Amino acid sequence: MHGQEDFRRRKERVAELLLRADWEGLLRVVEAEPAHIAALFRALHLPDPLLAWRAAEGLGRALAKVAEKDREYALDRMRRLFWALNDESGNAGRCLAPAVGEAVARAPEIFRDFALMLLNPLDEPFLAAGAAWALGRIAEERRELVEEAAPYLLSLLAAEEPEARGCAAWALGNLRWQEARSELERLREDASSFFFYRKGGFHRKTVGEMAAEALEKLGKG
Repeated sequence: MHGQEDFRRRKERVAELLLRADWEGLLRVVEAEPAHIAALFRALHLPDPLLAWRAAEGLGRALAKVAEKDREYALDRMRRLFWALNDESGNAGRCLAPAVGEAVARAPEIFRDFALMLLNPLDEPFLAAGAAWALGRIAEERRELVEEAAPYLLSLLAAEEPEARGCAAWALGNLRWQEARSELERLREDASSFFFYRKGGFHRKTVGEMAAEALEKLGKG
């Protein structure tokens, strides 16, 4: 009973911090009590999409922070994320891959071996957008870790879901993959819209806007 009460308390505390996108506060409570990571895992499945995405960012930040002091604990939690990802077949798992991507981006030397494992969920329609986002997030920081993902992301530009097309375009831009230029040009007029998560918030974007931004990055090399 005591354990259930403790978990409920941690879950409520995490929810409060996610509502405010209070990353510093979140890292403080995780450092003081690493068991809050379990509550962040649970928060990935929150019905509110914005809070679930914030949980993904928060979990990635937390795992990177914890890894500074307890590498093995953090690696174990990353492996659990992938076990959960492999078990998911629906909407409930959409924020698992982004959590992985955020963690790898923030602690690449520790989590680099997980980067290309994100190729597997690209084949799952409900998980593809999140996996593309995760690869793009890693590419922002260390694109050499995920360069091999480029051909798979290129195929995703033809996906049915606008979010998958948009996130794939973003990732290809971050990779500076010149071979994507013609396909990105084709998407410039794609007016399909979706909510794109960045730094704690949702932004309504069209696929065409994402393609144009990616092309601009390709121009910079």
